Amino acid sequence: MATVALPSNKQAPQGLEGFIKKLSEIQIGGGGPMKIKRKDLVYLFRNLATLLENGLPLAKALGTLRGEKALKKYQKLFDTLERSVQQGSTLSSAMSQFPGTFPELLMNQIKIGERTGTLVPTILRLTQQLENGAQIKAMIIKKLTYPALLSTAGSGAVTFMILVVVPTFQKMYSESKAKLPAITEFLIVVGDIAKNYLGAIVIGLAALVVGFISLWRHPAGRQWIDGLMLKIPLLEAWVRSIAVLQFTEVLGNMMEAGFTLADALPQTAKGITNTVVKRSVQELHAAVLRGERFSKELERRSDIFPPVVLQLVVIGERTGSLAKTTRQIREHLQREVERYTAVMLGAIEPIMTFGLATVIGGILLAVYLPMFDMIGAMNH
Repeated sequence: MATVALPSNKQAPQGLEGFIKKLSEIQIGGGGPMKIKRKDLVYLFRNLATLLENGLPLAKALGTLRGEKALKKYQKLFDTLERSVQQGSTLSSAMSQFPGTFPELLMNQIKIGERTGTLVPTILRLTQQLENGAQIKAMIIKKLTYPALLSTAGSGAVTFMILVVVPTFQKMYSESKAKLPAITEFLIVVGDIAKNYLGAIVIGLAALVVGFISLWRHPAGRQWIDGLMLKIPLLEAWVRSIAVLQFTEVLGNMMEAGFTLADALPQTAKGITNTVVKRSVQELHAAVLRGERFSKELERRSDIFPPVVLQLVVIGERTGSLAKTTRQIREHLQREVERYTAVMLGAIEPIMTFGLATVIGGILLAVYLPMFDMIGAMNH
């Protein structure tokens, strides 16, 4: 994190004291931007808004938060913010000293809140926006925990059976010259390939992961992946709802903070993670600048924006309460995202359970079927 020199009335210490102070200021371990976890950011803004709402000066509020145990690891950040505010800087200007720590979109909204005298409501809206995102993320992680554990345990069990159990029975069947069914012979071939080319398989899987990450990080590759996700059944509705929810959340917050529609759209595009929807919003901004009606342009993009959103926007335009309408759209989309998440992730568990049971059952059948034949032949 880049340090910022701040003016001070105190004279810099000289001699040995000054040398020791300089040594203590040296940072080891890289100079990248300080990262704040989402939950800590929510905690920070929620408490900051509460303190400001009750009449505490901004500098005093920042000093109070610095003493919170939950935010102890960000003490240097609070020191700089508090000193900057005491010297006359605004909160957004003080936060700009930490590039990469606070999102640009967040700082822009705070800056508008400061200009319009609505800093506290702006911080509260930002807190709600962060909490909504954290809530969706937590729900997805919770729903994916069981499938992740199931897939890990299942993959380990299948690998152990193919690499250890199958070769043991293969040796026994080879010594007894038992006739093997097709499923057993197939499993033996799979086991031989896995055992002889294990290193190549691991390297291949690692290469696939690295290749996917590289494709994801490349702009063209990311756009292709995002476009593909908008075409897969069931997944498409979920991804689109999340993207439109991000769109309406940021747009509504910025318009309530004082932005005009034309000024809010570029910043709104930055808050959307899906690059296909982001490009569509950028095109939407260009159309609004040309004088096109917002609702009409949304209607032309009906493949992204659902009919309920379109109708609510039309009503908001007619009544002159577009900012208020976006709040209702957010509530509607929040429920839709939760419903899609529950349906999609809820379907994963039985599918994975059935698939894993089928694979393990097939392996057991392949292993024990020749044994049944051997026992039958011995009885005859």
